[in-house]
Amino acid sequence: MQRILPPIALAAIALAGCSSEEPAETTAAASSAAAPSSAAAPSSAAPSSAAAADAGCPVDAAALRTAFQANAEVAGSILVGKGFKDISCYQGWATALTQPETQTDPAVVVFKYDSAKKAWAAVMGGTDQVCKANVPAAVQPHLKNCV
Repeated sequence: MQRILPPIALAAIALAGCSSEEPAETTAAASSAAAPSSAAAPSSAAPSSAAAADAGCPVDAAALRTAFQANAEVAGSILVGKGFKDISCYQGWATALTQPETQTDPAVVVFKYDSAKKAWAAVMGGTDQVCKANVPAAVQPHLKNCV
């Protein structure tokens, strides 16, 4: 029995060593549990960064008008008239319908948000299937002027 007792004693000592580490791990787990609560603040910042990832949405007519005017090619080919209406925005893409004051058809203008510049840019405008060639297919159903 003396031969068996020393291995059992060593196992008991090893287990005692483990049990002393276990509370440390529990403490570490508790502090890591505290870390997620402090990480909750960054994850609450994550929705705002997710909003930034949503890229500028919502957007107003004034911001789109500025982006429209900055693109001479698009602005030169589309009559805005009274401005934009029926603005929709989703994941960094926006569309707006023009309100021409003449007998011309309203046009859809497509905009893309540049997150690096934190600014909108006019991509394309027209009266027929403007979204099809310019807006990702997964985004199109979310923009009311694309359907």
